Amino acid sequence: MREYLALLDAGSEYCILPKVDAFRLGYPDVAQMDTVVQAPSTTHFVTHLGFGKAPLIRMTQVSLGPLTFDEVEFLAFDLPQACGFDVVFGRSLLRRLRYQVDFSRGLLKLERGS
Repeated sequence: MREYLALLDAGSEYCILPKVDAFRLGYPDVAQMDTVVQAPSTTHFVTHLGFGKAPLIRMTQVSLGPLTFDEVEFLAFDLPQACGFDVVFGRSLLRRLRYQVDFSRGLLKLERGS
């Protein structure tokens, strides 16, 4: 188990996890990804920086405090360190949640969706 600083991004189709962490969590196929050999389940995507590709993995279990979710899709992709967070929680997880943001109080409330 490891704690991550995460960004909630409803504009991202998938959650994103650094390749090294995906490998450590038991997804060895991500280590096969290089410029010539593509890992199984490689997915192509578009960002504001251009086109990219990354292995798509299905995390067995993801926990957010007391909430636990099974079979969540993540891209194994290294985010720039300058962004200041470790992972991105995209729609592959967010569609399972109900969440409220109270900017005036600096609160985020997460609940299991219907």
